[in-house]
Amino acid sequence: MKYWLNHAVEENKGPVHIKIEDEVITYRHYYQYEKIINVHAGGFHIEPAKAAIGPTVQQCNDQKGQRRWETLVKKGVTTTLIMMPVKKASQLDHVTEQSLNLLNNVPIDYLIVPSVHSRQLTPAFMRQLLRRNFPVVEIYFTSLSECPYVAWDWIKQALGPEPLSFIFRFPPPDSAEEQIEKNKWEKALSSHFHIVTFENGALLSKNEMQTIGLYPVKGTVARGDADYLLYYESKRVNQVDRHVSEGQPPDIVVLRGKVLKAGHQVQLLKGFGRCCNAFLPGRLRSIQRV
Repeated sequence: MKYWLNHAVEENKGPVHIKIEDEVITYRHYYQYEKIINVHAGGFHIEPAKAAIGPTVQQCNDQKGQRRWETLVKKGVTTTLIMMPVKKASQLDHVTEQSLNLLNNVPIDYLIVPSVHSRQLTPAFMRQLLRRNFPVVEIYFTSLSECPYVAWDWIKQALGPEPLSFIFRFPPPDSAEEQIEKNKWEKALSSHFHIVTFENGALLSKNEMQTIGLYPVKGTVARGDADYLLYYESKRVNQVDRHVSEGQPPDIVVLRGKVLKAGHQVQLLKGFGRCCNAFLPGRLRSIQRV
C-alpha cells in the first residue's frame, strides 16, 4: 500500500510529511501531489513505535498469547524481544529451527534472543551465535559465584570485532555485600562488552535499539519501517520537561504501514510479524560506545 501521511506534529520538529510505500518510509519532505491516498493527520502528534522485551517462545503459543500481543500493541509496542531458552549450546541450531516454526503466527515484529546459563558461555558457542546472525544473547547466572568461572578473555577474543550484544541477568542480591559484588561485575563486563541494561524498564531506549541493530530500521519516523504512533493533540497536557506522550496510550498504532490499533479497537493479523534477526547487528551503534 502506498500513501502520504501529512501534517502530524513531531516533538521539537513541527508538522511532518512522510510517504509510505511497501511497508517503509520512502520519502520525508514537503508533500508532493500524487494520485495516491493522502491521509491528513493534522491534530495528531507522531512518534516512532516502541520496542520492548516480550514473552518467551513458549508463551507466544499458550492460551494467553493473543492477550499478550494486544497488551503490547495497546502500549505502542510493535517490535518485541522474544526469549528463546537454550539448555545446551549444542542444541542451538535445533532449538532455533523449532522456535521459528512456533513463531509463524506472531502478529508483530520480533527479535529472537537466545537465553542460556553462564555454564554454556564458550568461544565455540559465541561463534555459533554469530553464524546464526543473533545480534544479542541473554546470559543468566544462578549465583554471583559463577561469574569468575567464565572464560571472559576467551569470549572476547572469539567475538573479535563482531557486534554481538549481551543481556546479563543476575540473581537478586540477598545482602549489601552481594549488591556491591553485582555492581562490580556489571561495571567490569560493561567495559568489555556491549550490554543492554533496559534503562527504561521493559521498553528499549534509542541507544539500546542501536546496540542490538534495530535502529535505524526501527525507532525513527525519518526512514526505515513505517512503524509509528499517533496521539490526539487534544489529549496533550501542558508539559515542560516531559515527553508529549508520557503516561498515555497511543490512539493509533501502525506497523509497517498497517494499522493495528485505532481508538479502542485492536486488529491483529496472525503471521504478519517479521523476524528481525537478519538486520545488520550493531549498525550505527551509539557513539557512547565508540
